[in-house]
Amino acid sequence: MSVRPGQLSEHSAGARPRIVVSAANHDYRVIAGTLLALAVPWLIYTRLYFWLQPRGLTFSSGLMASNIPGPACGLTRTFAWMWRGDLQHAVSVYPLGPLAFAAAIGIIIWSLSVLVLGRAAWVRLSRREWTALAAVAVIALLLNWTAKLLWLGM
Repeated sequence: MSVRPGQLSEHSAGARPRIVVSAANHDYRVIAGTLLALAVPWLIYTRLYFWLQPRGLTFSSGLMASNIPGPACGLTRTFAWMWRGDLQHAVSVYPLGPLAFAAAIGIIIWSLSVLVLGRAAWVRLSRREWTALAAVAVIALLLNWTAKLLWLGM
């Protein structure tokens, strides 16, 4: 039996696509605008970090508050190293940093597609899959932070 375009095969009956592209409603546009308003200045700041740092124009929010590095401590320098294309330094400063950098670029691309094209792409996952993804992310962040605290001797 042949399957016509747009028709589900007998093996995929009931299967829903994982990646969905739909018209961007007001909520998607607000989320995209907010993410863009946060991500673009952050990426500009990290791009200029090595020029700003010797002039005393950088900040460390985690260490200023408690004198203990926070879970994101080192992320700024990792992004700065990624702008220079130095993956080795980026990973040595913050192992999850290159992944976070790639995610930031992806967020900007997604936000621009929502705002300019009026289309939103999203991944359809079950509640169990979202929970597993969140658990993996939290565990990775905690392991990264623990390694940093042990490395610094805190």
